[in-house]
Amino acid sequence: MIIRNLHGKESKYLTDLKNINFVGYYSSTKEEEKRDWQSGKDQLRNLFITLRDEISLFSKESKDPNKRVTKNEANDSIFLVHGHDEKIKQSVARVIEKLGLKPVILHEQPNLGRTVIEKFTDYSKVGFAIVLLTPDDMGYSVNAGLETAKYRARQNVILELGYFLGTLGRERVIVLHSEADNFEIPSDYSGVLFLPFDSRGRWQLDFVKELRACGYNVDANKLI
Repeated sequence: MIIRNLHGKESKYLTDLKNINFVGYYSSTKEEEKRDWQSGKDQLRNLFITLRDEISLFSKESKDPNKRVTKNEANDSIFLVHGHDEKIKQSVARVIEKLGLKPVILHEQPNLGRTVIEKFTDYSKVGFAIVLLTPDDMGYSVNAGLETAKYRARQNVILELGYFLGTLGRERVIVLHSEADNFEIPSDYSGVLFLPFDSRGRWQLDFVKELRACGYNVDANKLI
């Protein structure tokens, strides 16, 4: 039997299958027999739908190209999540290149007929990500009022930050943020390294240290 071969003799699905009845013990009328037969069909259909969905889910997980990257899978591509600050984006990209690595900036990559989500998924197969938080938007709590408005990063930047935390792990993501006044920095990302982007480049040494911890062979002297 397929269920036994896939899930073993002790499978809950096998037990559920055996417990499905198409004839009731106390069916005494044609209407009751019809009802019991339909109930059995519905239970059987639901069981097979559950089996199908589970097989599909676990087969995708085993082949998932977006599984978390391990230290042995470090590659030379660093995904650069950014907002509207072109100067900071280019500055960080040049640092990545000096270290002999490849900055992946999504809008610079060819579309090849893909949707934005498809393109993002394809190019996000990297070993490390840098997320740039720059004051591109303003926001405030409706309850607190407009006078409490603060600068904040674009919402798609925060979304992509969460994506890479999930796919790479927090040890392979660092956040660089502007030192602007009245700038809201997310406070609920415990364990994520947040570094201020300063013109003197002190963040660069911390970046190199994190890369080395993740298995990258990079030389800080190349930044001089």
